[in-house]
Amino acid sequence: MTFCSGLALVQLYALQAERRQEAARAELVSQLSVIRARLEYNLTAPLLITRGLVAQIVFHDGMSDADFARAASLVMQDYDSVRNLTMSRGTVITSVFPLAPNRAVLGADYRDRPDQWPTVERAITSRKPVVAGPVNLIQGGTALIGRVPVYLPDPGGGEPKLFGLISVVIDIPRVFAASGVDAASLPLDLALRGRDGLGKAGAMIWGDEAIFSRAPVEMEVTLPDGTWAMAATPRGGWPKDGWSGDDGELRVTRGMGVLLFALTALVSFGWSVYARRQRRAQRFMAESEERYRALMETAPVAVIVHRDGRILFANTQASRMLRVAEGQVLDGRDVFDFVHSDSRGAFAQRVDAVLAEPESVSSGSTRYLTAEGDVIETEVVSTRVSLDEQPAVLSVVRDVTDRLRAEAERESLLESLQRSNEDLQQFAYIASHDLQEPLRNVAGYVQLLGRRYRGRLDKDADEFIAFAVQGTKRMQEMIANLLDYSRLRHDGGESEPVDSRIPLDEALADLGAAMDESGAVVEVIGTMPMVAARRVELARIFLNLVSNAIKYRRSDVVARIRISARRDGLNWVFSVADNGIGMEPGSLDHIFTLFQRLHSRETYDGTGIGLAICRKLVQHNGGRIWVESEPGKGSTFHFSLLAAD
Repeated sequence: MTFCSGLALVQLYALQAERRQEAARAELVSQLSVIRARLEYNLTAPLLITRGLVAQIVFHDGMSDADFARAASLVMQDYDSVRNLTMSRGTVITSVFPLAPNRAVLGADYRDRPDQWPTVERAITSRKPVVAGPVNLIQGGTALIGRVPVYLPDPGGGEPKLFGLISVVIDIPRVFAASGVDAASLPLDLALRGRDGLGKAGAMIWGDEAIFSRAPVEMEVTLPDGTWAMAATPRGGWPKDGWSGDDGELRVTRGMGVLLFALTALVSFGWSVYARRQRRAQRFMAESEERYRALMETAPVAVIVHRDGRILFANTQASRMLRVAEGQVLDGRDVFDFVHSDSRGAFAQRVDAVLAEPESVSSGSTRYLTAEGDVIETEVVSTRVSLDEQPAVLSVVRDVTDRLRAEAERESLLESLQRSNEDLQQFAYIASHDLQEPLRNVAGYVQLLGRRYRGRLDKDADEFIAFAVQGTKRMQEMIANLLDYSRLRHDGGESEPVDSRIPLDEALADLGAAMDESGAVVEVIGTMPMVAARRVELARIFLNLVSNAIKYRRSDVVARIRISARRDGLNWVFSVADNGIGMEPGSLDHIFTLFQRLHSRETYDGTGIGLAICRKLVQHNGGRIWVESEPGKGSTFHFSLLAAD
């Protein structure tokens, strides 16, 4: 009997040590869950302020720097953790608020920042918000940066085009302070890693890296695009176990081994220990339930637990969402009273499915009715839980009414914009087409006057008639080019992998006579790549750029034109360089505008529409076009297209 009692004591001791470890971990999990919830909220909440800015940019097809400053000053008022807001056009930062302490970032190109470009590229590619950092800022210091890509709808109904990015610079100390990460009163040691949302694979962000090797409690902090790894241990380390422990209660238990020979004392003392452990377990369960309830009450979403249609628990957020009057509670009410009749069937099916499978999770949209009779749209995730040893359904409900309304408004605006663009294109086509016939009549009669009365009137009359003939010819050419430009719609088929050398050779073949006449030399450098484009449109881009290089050549040297391509991330960048007359730097922003000319018609012929067509065709194929030039030394036109691989 003494042996059995001793064995029981050993088992009780081992169980006690194990329970202490489990209790310590459970308490740590509860504390860490609260910190994680606050941290996720403080990291993602600042990104919400970009929604209004993005909506304005999409609605107005862009935003001026002044409008951005006004909007940013309003949305930043309620977010102390936001240091500044920036807006880029493409990948170049053009606006920042506040301006004074952050002026250094203006003009910075993310492509030139190897420490920031990967996350910027990830946001552009995924078209989703990305939280990066900690990042070394251009203006000094470190911070987290939330980047939200802005895509504008394509006027022709094609793929949306990148306008730029809205970046929210978040102050790390303020976020950590608001989340309680750096609180001196924390009863735990905390560490964070996962720079740029890389989780355990990322660098350290906060705390001692050694914590990850001390059997910590670990959780993931969910970011819009990635995670952080969070680990914690009790301050001072985990409770010791084994016979070498220094805990006072464990020393008492070890001392009981001396009294094993006294069976009566052992039984009495064992019973008292058992009773005390039961009371302690009850207190622990009560405290755990209280911590769980506190966590549910502070959750930013509605949480409802129900069984057989009756609500057993609903947190404060649920009462707010359903607009229950102050002082009233949801507990005990029928959950179906708040479900719209259109959603009750699907809601009941999801409840039955969850109760039938203990490990299953069901999600879907549900229309709820508030206590005021209003209909709200929600997303519900439900799972089965055990409450009072009976199965129940726990549902997490998120109100998405505003989001769905905003999406519907955005779709309506996009449809309206598309119709407007189609009307404008149709107007340009009809106007230029209908002007052809009357202008043809005017030109015919003016030319007839020139042939019939040349030499029969005075010298001024002959000169006036010649001016009229030249003017009608130029007008005919401009209208023909305008008609051609209006036909450039997005109906050329889908982009496909194209060997860019084929359309280049086609363009050079069409320019053979011009090259022979001018003596121009065209050199193709390296191998032309495979790109995703429309072959006919790519041939026309090459044709216009090479034709311009031949036209604007210098008279004192042989015209030399070099065509090359280089890889840039997901794109190929083509370059058409010449040694021609070049352009002034102040003219580079205007040459792609319709009918924009830099020279008189007496010097160089043409209508100034070729480069406008090039820009429209490049944009149609998902790229961009720009130019570098120096007067007297030549120009280099660059345009980018998506790589076929």
